[in-house]
Amino acid sequence: MTESSGQNGPVEGGRPLRRDAALNRERILHAAREIFGQQGLGVTLDDVARHAGVGVGTLYRRFPTKESLIRALFQEDLRIRQESAEKALAHPDPWQGLVDFLTEMTADLAENRGLHEVLMLGEHTSEPIETARGGMLPFLEALIHRAQESGDLRPEVTASDIPVIQHMLYAAAQFTRGRQPEIWRRYLDVLLNGLRRRPDNPPLTTPSLSDETVERAMGIVRPPPR
Repeated sequence: MTESSGQNGPVEGGRPLRRDAALNRERILHAAREIFGQQGLGVTLDDVARHAGVGVGTLYRRFPTKESLIRALFQEDLRIRQESAEKALAHPDPWQGLVDFLTEMTADLAENRGLHEVLMLGEHTSEPIETARGGMLPFLEALIHRAQESGDLRPEVTASDIPVIQHMLYAAAQFTRGRQPEIWRRYLDVLLNGLRRRPDNPPLTTPSLSDETVERAMGIVRPPPR
């Protein structure tokens, strides 16, 4: 006999899932996180089912489309990104808050191909994911402004520089994938040394990308103004 899930357990169609159904759902999400992280979003639902050790029918009952699985998986990741930014903004040291945010975000992205494709490349997007991705810009702007006001961050840096920096660090991690996976930390240190404001900083001669250019590169589509 199966046990019913508690009131705080997973809900589907407005009703709590049975315990066995909830366990299957978590097994599928865990497997999807692993296989998407390793191989990217090109894997099939059949691949996910095999990796999870469940039947294809079980997977389709929980997630009838690949988009629904990706949305369930990465909406949580996007929420974590925003919580990380809020924590960074609450740090008493603006520079350290920015450093902590960049470090946490890069650690998540460096070895997670699927997360990189959703967050940074806009693949398999949907309205909820799109909204969350676009909602990161105000957090980035606030982190940048705060660190510049404290005199720690050079004034030329803009929020649009952050996604580009993340791409650079992801590329460094992929360059040594499986051999020296933490190498991105070295290049983050190099970049942080360049971002920090010092009296002898030479000026940056190339302007940053516009927000619109970065959003197009990331696949973020803003709705037309009404």
